[in-house]
Amino acid sequence: MFKTKSYHGTSPQIVSNIFAHGISVSLGGGELGQGFYTGEHLHEAKAWAYQKTKSKKDNVIEFEHNDEDILNLDIEELNHSQANIKRYELKRTNQTRTYLFNVDLVWSPIVGTDRVSGIQYKWESTISETLLNNPVQTTKTII
Repeated sequence: MFKTKSYHGTSPQIVSNIFAHGISVSLGGGELGQGFYTGEHLHEAKAWAYQKTKSKKDNVIEFEHNDEDILNLDIEELNHSQANIKRYELKRTNQTRTYLFNVDLVWSPIVGTDRVSGIQYKWESTISETLLNNPVQTTKTII
């Protein structure tokens, strides 16, 4: 069985809150709208967390899921051009904290810079929230 890993960089306080209360996909927002964001690269998550908090300690959560569980989700996949257009549209209409694709998971390149830096996963449904919070299928480790 194959596994998919992804990482969420944030503040140590939010890491503690996630471990205490779980993840809510309705709380976060970003360049592609409302949801909980993870990325494929640990170094990206560490850089994001450091940029937000200037702390290098206890600020990244690692998620590990069975690929089969991911592939059973309703996924919207965006290429770089589509993601850039959507990001521009959401910024222009002030929807970066509210927009939903109405799928379980959005799979997209990270946009907003001139360089290609990796893939991001935007978890936005209650189905994906359940998967993120399921201790049987998700290993959460503070890095």
